[in-house]
Amino acid sequence: MSYDLLLEIAPFPSTPRGPSTSAISDKIGRDESDMSQSSQSSRVVIIHDDASDRTHRDLVISKIEEIFAGMVDVLAEGGDALVIPYRRRTSQRAEGVLRFPGSTVQEAIKFSQFVLSLAMMRIMELARGALVSGRLISKRNIYYQDPDLFKNQSNVDELVDDLAFTLGVAASKGLVAGPLRLTMKDDTVISCSFDQDPGDSIPPVSMIRQIDFDETRWILVIEKEATFRTLAAAQYWRHCIHGQGTMVTGKGYADLATLEFVNLVHSARPLMPILGVFDCDPHGIDIMRIYKYGSQRLSHEDNARVPGLQWIGVKIDDILRASLTATEEDGSQSSLGRSSQSTDSFMPLSMNDRKTAQRIFGAMTARGDELDHEETEQLREIQVMLMLNVKAEIQAIDNMGDLSVWLDEKIGLA
Repeated sequence: MSYDLLLEIAPFPSTPRGPSTSAISDKIGRDESDMSQSSQSSRVVIIHDDASDRTHRDLVISKIEEIFAGMVDVLAEGGDALVIPYRRRTSQRAEGVLRFPGSTVQEAIKFSQFVLSLAMMRIMELARGALVSGRLISKRNIYYQDPDLFKNQSNVDELVDDLAFTLGVAASKGLVAGPLRLTMKDDTVISCSFDQDPGDSIPPVSMIRQIDFDETRWILVIEKEATFRTLAAAQYWRHCIHGQGTMVTGKGYADLATLEFVNLVHSARPLMPILGVFDCDPHGIDIMRIYKYGSQRLSHEDNARVPGLQWIGVKIDDILRASLTATEEDGSQSSLGRSSQSTDSFMPLSMNDRKTAQRIFGAMTARGDELDHEETEQLREIQVMLMLNVKAEIQAIDNMGDLSVWLDEKIGLA
């Protein structure tokens, strides 16, 4: 999937365009001298449809229509049961179906209890209509289309997620907060400032028509949802001493939709700093590397990586420095107390941590290529963790001081 990015420059004088490192720009064949830093003063970016977007959308529509066509054929032939492909996200089974009437007593009871067949068909009908028209439809919208059928919102939430899983559609679990305003293709406007709710779900990139960056001066990718929500609730994105920014979290290992969103935002503003803060452990480094280089599973997805991501922490040196700063501010503390404070911030590596570290170490050293400065730093951090058998969480910075102050310092150095 790719996106043709055009600056809306109506309120601004026309300017020549300079270099772009965006993979998107490369793919659409734009000259590298096509965008200048001065034209980045335009705060609005228009996202134009690409043929691959339409192909993906048409594929999902086709899958839904095939399911309906199969049911029509069964009815026309006088079949004994209607069968709907149905895979639950929480199930380990590769295949699954909804059957009406049920083939067993247990299946019939479950089917009757949630009216799953009618509910799933209704959701597929609404989903197909939204895809055909290009409208954005939320789970809440779906529930209010037929509350008597769905009974409650949680039934809709579960069925929609399971349908997305069945059809192989990425449903984003990521959150975003900041001054961004996203205009959807159905003209719905999503404000990411969230003065009341700290963070909202990232919409599918294929539905975004326009991005208004407003006062955004930096992008911060945060590994953990808890850290993201704490910073969003305090509106750190608004109060950072270096100006307003936009924060994103994939809640741990990011899904495809979140990776595509981060790539899209960075591609629209390639000169804007995009920074990442992750736990000081092997999994944190692994997650950071997926954002930056992409995952092996998504190696075919060019728009699921952000090579320009700057890893600002948390690193072992950050924990040691934060501990030193905290204890220096408390002159009454003994040297033994100062030593124990940094020690308490570290935890031993688990067996899973060590396996992850060894996997990353092996992948980096097996290539045989000379590592660049960033990868050398990543490798060093992995080696120190393994040698000292230590790890720490982002929260350790806050426990020894103030995470906001630490972020201000890191953003200022970017």
